[in-house]
Amino acid sequence: MPQDVVRYGLLSTAQIGLNAHLPASYDSKNSEITSVSSRTAARAEEVAKERNIPRWFGSYEEQLADPDTDAIINSLPNGMHAEWTIKAAEAGKHILCEKPLAVSAEECQRMIDAANANNVVLVEAFTHRWNPHMRMARKLVAEGAIGDTQTIDSALCFNIAEPDGNVRFSQELAGGALWDAGCYAVYATRFVMSAEPVQVRGMSHDSGNWGIDTTFSGSMKFANGAIGNITTNMEQPFRCFITIDGSKGRIEIPGMFDDSGPIIIKRGDGRNGENTEIISTPAPYRFVVQFDEFSECVLTGKKPEFPAEDGLRNTAVVEALYRAADSGSPVDLNL
Repeated sequence: MPQDVVRYGLLSTAQIGLNAHLPASYDSKNSEITSVSSRTAARAEEVAKERNIPRWFGSYEEQLADPDTDAIINSLPNGMHAEWTIKAAEAGKHILCEKPLAVSAEECQRMIDAANANNVVLVEAFTHRWNPHMRMARKLVAEGAIGDTQTIDSALCFNIAEPDGNVRFSQELAGGALWDAGCYAVYATRFVMSAEPVQVRGMSHDSGNWGIDTTFSGSMKFANGAIGNITTNMEQPFRCFITIDGSKGRIEIPGMFDDSGPIIIKRGDGRNGENTEIISTPAPYRFVVQFDEFSECVLTGKKPEFPAEDGLRNTAVVEALYRAADSGSPVDLNL
């Protein structure tokens, strides 16, 4: 491996890899995407030529066997994350795995065990945690800037106009609003609280007998009494926010995915605007920051700021929310 760059392979031709990771790699100081794989050579070659990716593979197995690939970006459907992350680890490849890390805590643990056994880095790709507004919110909550945190509201919703053939609507591939999008809101809530929920409740709806949730609403209770509410939906206009309310004020992030979006702090009783502070947070593209940190861990042996165990805990919360929705009863957690 060159000492100053990590050579990545895109495992699949998923849009997140081509439209987010690939452009970010151009601006990363220590990362480059050198290959792409698909289930057919024709598709892999087509994408490689279209996107100027140097090499392509007609199967995932071929890419994992490539000695010139140091790390894999696993952007396969949710239900395939565990299988191919474990195979990548066994092939000696480092893995930046798209969210959710897996679809059960048990799967996550097997992935972690495989990474440890083969001395490779494994990280879940939640990029919004790199945005300065999220980090500032976390710091303000920890410092008690808005008093005792009491409620958190977060959502990620969007509209998939053509669900037929979309993996998000596939029960077999572990689609569903909560797994695909709501996991961001779950993560954001855990992140700003710097804590794990002790109990969850959930409700879901399947709008078209897909066998998955198209709408999910859940709540998470924390040990200090704070309650986090999350909402996710795949059939409504886009929104992606978090609001944190405390005894002395409120923190609002209108766009969790906006790299340089503002953070709004409202102090007092909230009935007027004179105690409102709007802070700009200029920032680089979060996918670039993620690349730089992950590659540094690969090249230097530095420990990831957010290890795979963090992904396991987020997955465990999502699992518990689904159990709560299925049973109609609260589910206790001890993470």
